[in-house]
Amino acid sequence: MPVVPNKQTHLKTTSDLSCSTATQKKDSVLQVINESVAQCELPAQVHHAYRMSGPASSLTYSLPLQVLQPRPHFSLDVRTRSPEGLLFFAATRGGQSHLALYMSKGRIRLSVAKQKEIFNREKYNDGKWHSVVFSLEKKKFRLVVDGIRAQDGQLTSAELKSMQQFMPPVYLGTAPETFHKELKSKALPKQSVSGCLRNFKMNGAQMSNPTANHGAGPCFEGQTQRGVYFSGNGAHIVINDSFVVGSTLELLFNVRPRTQSALLLHVGDSSRNPDVMGHFLTVYMFRGEVVVRVNQGKGEFVVSVKPKTSLCDGNFHKISVIKMKNVIQLSVDTTDNYKIGPPSSTFTLTRDPLFVGGVPGTLHQMLPVKSPFVGCIQEMRINDVPVSFDRSSGVFGSLNLKECPG
Repeated sequence: MPVVPNKQTHLKTTSDLSCSTATQKKDSVLQVINESVAQCELPAQVHHAYRMSGPASSLTYSLPLQVLQPRPHFSLDVRTRSPEGLLFFAATRGGQSHLALYMSKGRIRLSVAKQKEIFNREKYNDGKWHSVVFSLEKKKFRLVVDGIRAQDGQLTSAELKSMQQFMPPVYLGTAPETFHKELKSKALPKQSVSGCLRNFKMNGAQMSNPTANHGAGPCFEGQTQRGVYFSGNGAHIVINDSFVVGSTLELLFNVRPRTQSALLLHVGDSSRNPDVMGHFLTVYMFRGEVVVRVNQGKGEFVVSVKPKTSLCDGNFHKISVIKMKNVIQLSVDTTDNYKIGPPSSTFTLTRDPLFVGGVPGTLHQMLPVKSPFVGCIQEMRINDVPVSFDRSSGVFGSLNLKECPG
């Protein structure tokens, strides 16, 4: 339990951070800080490349129907150590036929129509870049890997007719659940490879911007470290759909940010329901400080810590947040601080999603900082339980779920 500070102890107040005071009325709107984001050094990324992380990663490309007909031609580069996984999937009208590129036992295979396949005998899960070209040419389908052409596959007239009814969109990585039963019946993988995909092209045109990105993050060159890399631009993770903060909470994680101001974690009600309004907990960075803001229904209280070394120094920083009833203690590396909240309220009444790295839609307008997190988070534990970030239904936007740049 933190020690109660004496009168000489200096604590950052809510007004110090240009936000609303603990005495603000329940129906007032939280003033959002103008954080004037300062950039840290950004990591080198591979152009036109995405890091796929298995079941939670997919890219969707919605194209005009004529692009897929009558002789679609695709190409991409792949770098992986995964022996198994889906690379590309497109279905025909009614789902009777398909075009699927995938890896099995390290080999790259092209599956066409109902279950016809061609493949190269070489294994390509060596962690190096490999170029793949695949296409339909009248009654033939072709696969070329690193310039080596597999024996062409042959389609019957009926199969060719079925393959002329492709329906957008097409997918890189994990296929939607609506296709999982079909994929299983054809012994095709449902989930993405774990690795990088680069330079995806359709009919020779670079497909640089997917229609939807679900958990596919930037791809990095060189050494990497474990962790989750958030790219900003709406990237966030919901790690619990109905999280209860309660009277006690212990939160631990390491962070290596690429900006000085950003949201790290938030849970709480934003519906302005008078019965639960004001119950929330938010952890964020503001101009190089780490800040925790809490309201348990009786007014906000805030604690902040400015670490001895810059958050942008390229190293991981250890953050610890401990809430014991109406007391919040915050530690960043070896520096700590604490704040005593209103004694009449000791329970944070939340049954809301627990967001990490950002929030969806307009919810950020009710939070003390607007900027989503850019950088790496690793080894998060809540109440001494390790947090798993790869729950596919809780991953949104461009994230690298497997690694951070070294």
